[in-house]
Amino acid sequence: MESDVTYADLKFNSDVVQTAKPKSGAKRDVQAQGEKKNSPKTLIALLLVIILLLAGLAALITLYVKASSRLPELEHQMAELQQNHTKALEYIGCKNRSSAHNCSQFFYKDCPINWLLNNGKCYFFSQTKLSWENSRTSCQSSQADLVIISDTKEQLFIRSSKNASFYWIGLTDQDQVNGWKWVNGSSLQQQEVFWNCNQPDNFEGKEHCATVGSNENCGSPKDWNDDRCEKEYKFICEKELEDRKMDFNP
Repeated sequence: MESDVTYADLKFNSDVVQTAKPKSGAKRDVQAQGEKKNSPKTLIALLLVIILLLAGLAALITLYVKASSRLPELEHQMAELQQNHTKALEYIGCKNRSSAHNCSQFFYKDCPINWLLNNGKCYFFSQTKLSWENSRTSCQSSQADLVIISDTKEQLFIRSSKNASFYWIGLTDQDQVNGWKWVNGSSLQQQEVFWNCNQPDNFEGKEHCATVGSNENCGSPKDWNDDRCEKEYKFICEKELEDRKMDFNP
């Protein structure tokens, strides 16, 4: 009896197998649903990559603009260095030709130690704090004066060279007659101005000297502020390049 397998039995078993097959299709449906669920994550990842690339591009553009703005200054400094190098070679040749030869006419231009060179001028950023008058006296003792800011390039140089402190500059209206003037007597109206927002305000009628480095920001590079001249701040001195005699041995 066990060996008597009828056609109906075979057909039944075949139906069972066929009924089980759709399981693989269901699995594919689940996988497809999973892929659909993952697609938003993929889009988010792509968006993040694009944002990072754009941020990197913006940073590169900013660096390029800054480098381009400093190019004329660097070219001027390079020309000065080349001129000094040429003079140094001439001086060495002079000393080598004859020890008795007069080589005293050889000079080169440079800034003193701890002074910064910019566009043919020397700048000193003090670490000590003094009143405006005493700051000017200190500058004059070094054959200099408080800085006169004549254009945007010079203002940007000062902003990039100083720290976050306030610094006295060579601008005052202490005579209260002819308005703001630089220490060389020139009127402020003849120069570019970089007052911060709502400055100068002459608060309580006692602010007659100017600083650079206001902690407010009315848009770069505007950061001048008027203050009481007796207050003590750091200061910036300015003078022309010095002629220095070449006195080294070849």
